[in-house]
Amino acid sequence: MSNPCGTTRANILEKTEVRGIPVYFGTGVNPVNSPAQFFVAWGKGVLEGGLIRTFNNEQLDYGFLWFIDEEEAEAKYSDLQKDLMKE
Repeated sequence: MSNPCGTTRANILEKTEVRGIPVYFGTGVNPVNSPAQFFVAWGKGVLEGGLIRTFNNEQLDYGFLWFIDEEEAEAKYSDLQKDLMKE
């Protein structure tokens, strides 16, 4: 079974929930000629069927961002949780 165009299987490493908004940190294979393999995603329905979009989309209560560097992705995961707590 193949993934729909523009998606890849998400391997969730950490998951939290802040004010009812799920926040994920994980890995995946970004097939769009990009070395990015770490992602931070947040919002209800952002990981439908265990799949994540392979492009960046950043909104207040929904989004997914890809990173090449694991430490940068972990920092965004931490910062995002703090930002959501402030709202």
